[in-house]
Amino acid sequence: MTNHEPGGRSPEPDLPAPETTSTSTRPPGPPLRLSGAGQLLAVLPHLLGYRPRRSIVVVVLALDQRGSLGEMVFTGRVDLPATPDLGAALRQLRFAVQQAADTSSGPTLLAVFGHDLPARPDGEVEGPAVDGLLAASRGLADETGCHVHDLLLVRDTDGGPQMCAVVADGEDLTEQERCWRPAPSAPDVPAVADLVLSGRGVLPSRAAVAASVRRRDEAATRATEVAFRLLHLAPDRLDERRAVRDLDAWVRGGRTLDARQRAQVAVVLHDRWVRDAVLARWLPELPWVEDATVPDALVEMTRPLRPWPTTDHHEGLGRLLTLVSQVPRDLGGPLLTLGAMVAWTRGDGAVANEVCDLALEVDPGCRLAGMLRQALEVGLRPPRQDAGRAHGSRPRGRPGRRARGRSGGLPAA
Repeated sequence: MTNHEPGGRSPEPDLPAPETTSTSTRPPGPPLRLSGAGQLLAVLPHLLGYRPRRSIVVVVLALDQRGSLGEMVFTGRVDLPATPDLGAALRQLRFAVQQAADTSSGPTLLAVFGHDLPARPDGEVEGPAVDGLLAASRGLADETGCHVHDLLLVRDTDGGPQMCAVVADGEDLTEQERCWRPAPSAPDVPAVADLVLSGRGVLPSRAAVAASVRRRDEAATRATEVAFRLLHLAPDRLDERRAVRDLDAWVRGGRTLDARQRAQVAVVLHDRWVRDAVLARWLPELPWVEDATVPDALVEMTRPLRPWPTTDHHEGLGRLLTLVSQVPRDLGGPLLTLGAMVAWTRGDGAVANEVCDLALEVDPGCRLAGMLRQALEVGLRPPRQDAGRAHGSRPRGRPGRRARGRSGGLPAA
């Protein structure tokens, strides 16, 4: 079972989450073998990267032509709305669910999880909330040609998370049949161990994801700022080729960069041709790489870079975000854009959304970050890793000289 990670915008850390639009990405790796909606519920925090609260999570399962084996092709999350209109909330996922259904060869099923729906003082979920979620789920299914296979209510208790099935295996349960029971424990689900080994950790909340993206290393930033000002006084010391190699050595190999190296990396990536050439090597499956004009000099400069791994990629992404925290905020836009693209193509939808938002805050005019924001908002699925060129081959595109209007030189000191 493969899956698509959700996304969705989040507020600043520690602020209440607004209504969000979630999106899909497709993390690679070996299939996850799950049995039943309970096990699916157990792995959701690892797919999302955090524990959902006051949310509706929708998972799209595509059956094969025989109607037997199911493949998880999309996972989306929206915040519970402030109004009882759950239909409007789930309609935010319509495009992504429709896309998943249209690309499936067999029947498409929905598994819907309602986390922390409005409840009475005795802890029971309010009847109108259950009816509203069921009606909204069926509305989404009808609009996209899917079928509601499972619908579970989820709540946290002192004894751990509990779940209550409203629809099970495609059949509606009567009120007498609906009962709360303990949700499967993560250690008891083998697929959870596979996700942990692949580096998929779980943060306590969406705000924690935002905080991890927006963290700052002020001491390192000040040192980088000094190095940047010295470089601005002597721009002939800028070594683009070395800076590209240093970037790759840090994010892919963990080789620590000093302040001078960090400043050079940040400056070099402000040339969008360099940034795009790095992306072409790291993410060869990107569709625009086919038609991009890659200057000969940049082809040679980025030739040592290896494609970003499809599995065990989280450590490198974490290092990339660490580097962002160590450079002045106004120099971090290109690094953030790189991080957002890596996160999107490698299945970290929540991180992709947070990093993309921050990239646009730093540089509102960045076209690549703007296009990625649109893709995330409509739930556009990233290209498949097997659609790119062969490992280690020359970047696609027409060789040539750098186009006029490149952002050469150093950013203003």
